[in-house]
Amino acid sequence: MIIYACHGAAKQVTGSCHLIICNRRRILIDCGLFQGGREIEQANAEPFEFDPASIDALLLTHAHLDHCGRIPLLVKRGFRGRIYTTAATRELARVVLLDSAGLQEEDARRAAVRKRNGNGRNGNGRNGNSRNGDTPEGPLYTIDDALHALDYFAADVSYGDPVQITDGIRARFLDAGHILGSASILLDLDDGHVQRRMLFSGDLGNSGRPIVRDPMPAATADYVVMESTYGDRPHRSVPDSVEELYQAIRETYARRGN
Repeated sequence: MIIYACHGAAKQVTGSCHLIICNRRRILIDCGLFQGGREIEQANAEPFEFDPASIDALLLTHAHLDHCGRIPLLVKRGFRGRIYTTAATRELARVVLLDSAGLQEEDARRAAVRKRNGNGRNGNGRNGNSRNGDTPEGPLYTIDDALHALDYFAADVSYGDPVQITDGIRARFLDAGHILGSASILLDLDDGHVQRRMLFSGDLGNSGRPIVRDPMPAATADYVVMESTYGDRPHRSVPDSVEELYQAIRETYARRGN
């Protein structure tokens, strides 16, 4: 039996986390932070809807916080599998996760000061570690937690190379053209009775841009799980985006802003 379940970025665009069960093996695609208003971010502190210790592997599409930001929390709560991703994503994830942990520790220290001063409110709960405006007991995870999570990254994955993740699950990372190291992930699943191919798009970039390569076309798949941050809205053209930037600078300068 092959089972798919979405545990984040459903009816919203942050907290990406997808669970696939095949041949009694359980893998995740991404494990990101929920970001937005306080009610949304409070979901970060809630228990996972699955047992982290039961997960055999995690495949990471890219290093943005809404895709990788809960990895230290996953490890903290029992994950002991391997994390597969590209070399660039691994290096960027290190920077992003350590920065996130540092911010959360800072927020926790400030909350403790407010509590000592008789004010238990925690502002807007920047990293989602407050509940109903009350002071949290501590950060979601610390810098030590983030460093510990980095120990679970496996050998770097190269674009296009098949990687046997577990029995019955093979993956290929395809350049998504989004940021350095970003990937779509193509899974070949075989439970001994049924074979299926699933494609997880990750965040896709646009073609014809400098620095990052164009997204790689994927092979035919039985199921596609695609990011849809922009819904049915077309992207602005590059000249329109540049003009929008200029206009923001002009308006900010005119009101003597920063």
